[in-house]
Amino acid sequence: LVDPLGIDSAHPRLSWRLESSGRGVMQAAYQVLVADSEDLLAQDTGNLWDSGRVESNQSALVPYAGATLASRQRCYWKVRVWDASGDVSEWSPVARWTMGLLEPVDWTGTWIGLDEEDASPESPLDHARWIWFPEGSPAQSAPAETRFFRKTFELPEDKAVAKATAYFTADNRFVLMINERRMASGSSFNAAPPADATRAVKPGANVIAVEAENLGDAPNPAGLIGVLVVEFEDGEQLTVATDDTWRVTADSQADWYYPALDVSAWQRAMDLGDYGMGPWGEIATEESRRLSARYLRREFQAEKPVSRATAHVCGLGLFELYVNGTKIGDDVLVPALTDYTKRAFYLTYDVTEALDQGENALGVILGNGRYYAPRTKSPTHTLTYGYPKLMFNLRVEYADGTFEDIDSDGAWKLTTEGPLRENNEYDGEVYDARMELTGWDMPGYDDSGWRAPEVVEGPEGELTAQMTPPIRITETRRPISVNEVEPGVFIFDMGQNMVGWCRLKVQGPRGTVLRMRHAETLKDDGTLYMANLRGAKCTNTYILRGGEPESYEPRFVFHGFRYAEITGYPGTPDLDTLVGCVVHDDLERVGYFETSHPLLNQLHENIVWGFRGNYRSFPTDCPQRDERQAWLGDRSEVCRGESYVRNIAPLYTKWLQDIEDGQRQSGSISDVSPPYWPLYNDNVTWPSTFIIAPGMLHDQYGDAGPIETHYDARVRWIDHMSGYIEDELMPRDTYGDWCVPPESKELIHSQDPSRKTSGTLLGTSYFIYDLTLMARYARMLGKDADAARFEALAERMEKAFNEKFFDPETQLYDNGTQTSSVLT
Repeated sequence: LVDPLGIDSAHPRLSWRLESSGRGVMQAAYQVLVADSEDLLAQDTGNLWDSGRVESNQSALVPYAGATLASRQRCYWKVRVWDASGDVSEWSPVARWTMGLLEPVDWTGTWIGLDEEDASPESPLDHARWIWFPEGSPAQSAPAETRFFRKTFELPEDKAVAKATAYFTADNRFVLMINERRMASGSSFNAAPPADATRAVKPGANVIAVEAENLGDAPNPAGLIGVLVVEFEDGEQLTVATDDTWRVTADSQADWYYPALDVSAWQRAMDLGDYGMGPWGEIATEESRRLSARYLRREFQAEKPVSRATAHVCGLGLFELYVNGTKIGDDVLVPALTDYTKRAFYLTYDVTEALDQGENALGVILGNGRYYAPRTKSPTHTLTYGYPKLMFNLRVEYADGTFEDIDSDGAWKLTTEGPLRENNEYDGEVYDARMELTGWDMPGYDDSGWRAPEVVEGPEGELTAQMTPPIRITETRRPISVNEVEPGVFIFDMGQNMVGWCRLKVQGPRGTVLRMRHAETLKDDGTLYMANLRGAKCTNTYILRGGEPESYEPRFVFHGFRYAEITGYPGTPDLDTLVGCVVHDDLERVGYFETSHPLLNQLHENIVWGFRGNYRSFPTDCPQRDERQAWLGDRSEVCRGESYVRNIAPLYTKWLQDIEDGQRQSGSISDVSPPYWPLYNDNVTWPSTFIIAPGMLHDQYGDAGPIETHYDARVRWIDHMSGYIEDELMPRDTYGDWCVPPESKELIHSQDPSRKTSGTLLGTSYFIYDLTLMARYARMLGKDADAARFEALAERMEKAFNEKFFDPETQLYDNGTQTSSVLT
């Protein structure tokens, strides 16, 4: 962090870089001065800390060791160094930091917001039936094989379709086709996310076809359930649900989904029971998780000249701050995400230049983020924490030495009737420009129609300063092409798979509804391929206010995409209609790679784009579908490679705290941290990142802090997992070699035993490595007894591992997969 505002570390660590025209110049000593005013520092006086000459070559992460620092304190510092010849440098340019609010009592306001009642809508599957091929009792046991289902239905010729939505799932895997168009696929019977079938249905005869596969090595429960809901423009509705009128066959055939196929010889489906039956129970479909944004405002008088004004803001889930009509800061999607039961971040802004003597207005917009979760049931159980809320403190210091605090309290006003009607990280935003609150963040605005905010319960976790670089727009991209693939359907190609959003320019009649959908790839017909997004709609809707040219870009959502589809555009868009905004944690780029081989260069660029697209408060697994979670397993060793491209130290330091925050008292760690998906499976491979990543931070950045900070938590996990050891082997592996290339591109997971690596081999090899690292950390911290314990267990497990898996004849471990060879 460079010149950070509002940090809450009592001993901030200072770093500097040496620059010299000479060769082989090395630092031999340094002196740091820290003062509470620039004037004192200019006199070479460090009234907060004068380190004196320190004989050391350390130039990174030097801990502040001066006077105790107070909330809101300003600190200015500089450094000089001596080389091996005894020559001393000039003093460095002045750097600075300010302290945040260090104690809970410094927050003199209250949490404000607007809580609502959660509705429990009916499931669209309520009138559907579980069905399968007639073979015994499929709900209890059916062959692990594939079955093909068909249903023909009619739509009236004289009715226009407004919307058609399909909700299907199967135990275990399915592909849904409507009139030869692939609509959806899935591999979890716990969820039947909505699939937009509006363009697939047509007047007259229509055909729904489903390929459903019961996976497993032995017979197990099998079933299919689904419904297609067709809404007409006149308000009427037609539903086509699974029942015993569907046709089914066990015979595989390539044309199973062709409408012209004769299925008269297929059997009638067996009705297994109604929705909600065992073993499947309730299924997550579409959840209404879209709230309108909360707009809050407050006016106040600054009667005297202002010398300094500092705002400390925590808006959950996400916020934007405005002062006198100006957005403060260039950050977006703040604050960073956390486990809100343990901590929530605030950000600090210097708003001195934005204030006027006299009338002033403050404005905050609150979005949902992950605090009001985008899902709670689909595609799996997801934690949600409450409704958007605000904690705010503005300290206004006057030139005469007095000050006043403007806090979040009942004096603010709130409305939900602003233009940002809906915001959901997976589904997108709905922005109605006709409802814009012109001047809402300026003094004198008529807010008589607004309401007083509620005083609400805050998050369980403590308020702490965000000590990582915020998310920013780091690059903009112009589309390379735009094509009209269907009448009124325009596809923009951004030329690069990216993460962020599109900035729109448009002019047209008032009330025009324009939609932008986002996807990574196209179908053969040039339209968006959305099936891999599962339930994520990835759609931003903009409703024009009319008149003058308009512009729009989202505030509280992002998408992973290369292609953007526009429908409803008034006229014909061109390449100037959209600008792609690349968005991610603004981590410093530190490394580049270039060779004489174009393919290697492109491969490297693909990797760099993959990294940056998944920096979202922590490293995520994907930025596009209804997931976007911080899976631990994805980065256990990849993190070291990342460190050569960007300065990931602040991000991974923050993420390690997230992992400990989510740890249970038993020592168990969720495979996803923060545990928005609370998957405490007690496998070894994924949580091993908690053991491995600190070593990377020490090796790559010389930072031993995370090793010490989280040492006890790691010991708890090691001890917890040691309880699973059997015969000196670790059998705990949930995910296996994810995802080993399968024998067919239609498969996600291989069914070929020769390609699979034993879970016990994976779990044991990882745990031995974890123990070796823990012994290293223990010795670094002077905990020799712990080190001896870890080394002894690793030695016993290594002996058992070789006895179990090594084949002297083949000189291979187990079945000799690439993974087993690499790990051993």
